[in-house]
Amino acid sequence: MKIDKFVRDDYCILALKGEFDTFYVPSLQDEVQSLLDSGVAHVILNLRLVKFINSTALGAIIRMHKLCKAANGDLIVAQPSAFARNVIAKIGIDQLVPIYDDEEQAVKHVIKALNALELAGAAPINQERVMIAFPDETRNKQVGGAKTLLGTMGNVNGERIQFLWNGDKLGIPAEKGKTLFFKGSDLNLKFQVKMFKKGYFELLGRVSEVEDAGDGNVRVTVKFVAISDSDRMALTQFAEDMEFLKRQLPR
Repeated sequence: MKIDKFVRDDYCILALKGEFDTFYVPSLQDEVQSLLDSGVAHVILNLRLVKFINSTALGAIIRMHKLCKAANGDLIVAQPSAFARNVIAKIGIDQLVPIYDDEEQAVKHVIKALNALELAGAAPINQERVMIAFPDETRNKQVGGAKTLLGTMGNVNGERIQFLWNGDKLGIPAEKGKTLFFKGSDLNLKFQVKMFKKGYFELLGRVSEVEDAGDGNVRVTVKFVAISDSDRMALTQFAEDMEFLKRQLPR
């Protein structure tokens, strides 16, 4: 099976071609997990060119749908082939996973869902992802090689960002996590503030504080050391906007 990936700002289309069976389940799961790790939780599976799909693959679709839902997103199916639609209907997966006859309808579904999240404030600042990369080989070796780690944003302004990081999946307890983010160390950071602008901020920061936050989490405060004037102004404006909104809303 071949997987073509088309990444948009806030969602991704994965077009599958060939036979989707047990052998190819890990490949699709890796693709979806990679998207979730990068902050993309809305995924469209285009099954137009899928000639065969088995029970293991159907189970994987359900599991990936639940993973996307847990990340405040969705996984939906578009343009299923006659064979895929027949199997999906027989099993009853269409009662759980949204199915659309064409890709355009599926995209409209995703955009509507994304707009609803923004209007409802369902993606507050403390649910945004922070992508973290170590610029040095020593710490990369400690996490199993150069990779992007994910944190959960707490707050941000034009001077600094604060996030939580949990190393349970990597087998790293909080105490060891504190040594990864030791005070004075540099971090490459990439994150969105969807309530303010669509694009990403990509900045270099230096850890100013790290502490145990409980439940395996460490709370890391990072001051920006390489930031453009425009990014600093944007993040400062966002922080001011949030403070104003907090003062205006009833408590």
